[in-house]
Amino acid sequence: MARYLIAGGIIVNDMEYPDGRKVTGFLGGALYTVNGVLPYTEDLLFLSEAGPDFDDFYGDYFRLNHISPNGIANVFPKTCYTLVKYEESGEWSESSIYGPEHHAKYGFPVVRAKYILENGGPDVRGIYVEASATEPMWDQLDEIRERCPNAKIMVELVTEDAHDLSIRDSVMDLLNNKVDIYSLNLPESMALFGTSSEDESIQAIIRLGKPCFFRVGKKGSYMIQDGKAWFAPSVESDTSVDPTGCGNCSTGAAMYGFCEGCHPLLTAYLANVAAGVNARQYGPFPHYTEEIKKWMRETAEKLYERGLEK
Repeated sequence: MARYLIAGGIIVNDMEYPDGRKVTGFLGGALYTVNGVLPYTEDLLFLSEAGPDFDDFYGDYFRLNHISPNGIANVFPKTCYTLVKYEESGEWSESSIYGPEHHAKYGFPVVRAKYILENGGPDVRGIYVEASATEPMWDQLDEIRERCPNAKIMVELVTEDAHDLSIRDSVMDLLNNKVDIYSLNLPESMALFGTSSEDESIQAIIRLGKPCFFRVGKKGSYMIQDGKAWFAPSVESDTSVDPTGCGNCSTGAAMYGFCEGCHPLLTAYLANVAAGVNARQYGPFPHYTEEIKKWMRETAEKLYERGLEK
């Protein structure tokens, strides 16, 4: 039984950038979250939905990084494959390369409670969920808690949820009553809390009273808990090739740090180091060797120690 369960979408991405660049065939979705946990522990299971072509895209990566495919349900005729278009503003849109009719019929992979229940148990320490506040899986939260009594549940807020006023009550109920820790970025925080600055968002998060991993782009991140915001600057941001997935990646690492009982500042540095490595190339970091994992852990700990001295 895995100690960490990561429930989210498996996606293959083509990406178009404002300067005209286009890259194709990169792994995406919640695999970036796996990439945040994997450098610090291999004791994880990825729960998602794919098609019979899953191994064509993901097989080599899973085998190289010792990730079990046992959590992948074969439910689609084709594994989700999308085109991501970035705007100058940093905003982005996503559409299926198989066309709107295919997307309308099959949609994106869905986080289902049954996948967590089938793979959960008392040894599970952390559960990452990337799902809307309106997903049916939350209706079975009591069953999940009973099945995994020692697990902390982390949700990465869905961008659309932060902006949709019609489901605001459901979103706040999710954050207040259903999860142990959540993550969101600066634009999402401003939409959700009606704030106009980073400082205002931090104060709103503190008032909410729920631990939060708060991402502020290239600047870095905060781990906010127990009424205090611990800031960690970005790591190796000058070597960044592609920011895709860094939010998911850092959130996964933050879940690990939080569930392992790390100091909030160390949690933030574990997350920023993972994001910095993830940004070195297009797509997720391809292979976490023992050497790179050792470097990541030692780097995060050194930065944490220096941060405490300040």
